Amino acid sequence: MSKEAFSEYIKPALVLVVICVVVSFLLAFTNSVTAPIVEENERVEAEHTRQAVLPGSGTFTELDVSAIDGVDSAFRDDGGAGYVATAGYKGYGGTVTVTVGLDNDGRVVGISANVSSETPNVGTKAGQDNYLQNYMGLSGTAAGVDTITNATYSSTAVRTGVTAILEAFDSIKGAN
Repeated sequence: MSKEAFSEYIKPALVLVVICVVVSFLLAFTNSVTAPIVEENERVEAEHTRQAVLPGSGTFTELDVSAIDGVDSAFRDDGGAGYVATAGYKGYGGTVTVTVGLDNDGRVVGISANVSSETPNVGTKAGQDNYLQNYMGLSGTAAGVDTITNATYSSTAVRTGVTAILEAFDSIKGAN
């Protein structure tokens, strides 16, 4: 192999490999440093959401809902104010996560919908208070709540999530 061939073909390839290895190492290092911070921020945000949808709540105990279809997580308020459950269903732009606060009788006392992946000013309407108020006081099912015109996928995801949580209330209440 001539010096020219090495300089023209091998040397640039080696330089690119070294650059890729260094950048990969730096990305892995950055991830290892920031992952715990991101995880803690997500935990704090979820705790604030739970407290917002269940008035009078304090601290929560997570319940095992792995055997309950359609419910991603559930928590019992340690002070006895009720339960908070979360479900995620496919909207138009991605997963719509619904967090519902339930009193001890299974009635909706608060609701939050993360529609940040939905189309702005269209699908995001399904996360606005004027739509979410339709679910307040419901128990058993949310099938009677209408979807939003032009935001059918997003509002159907919210309704499906709320319905799944309401239908699973007895199982959530009995979970440990």
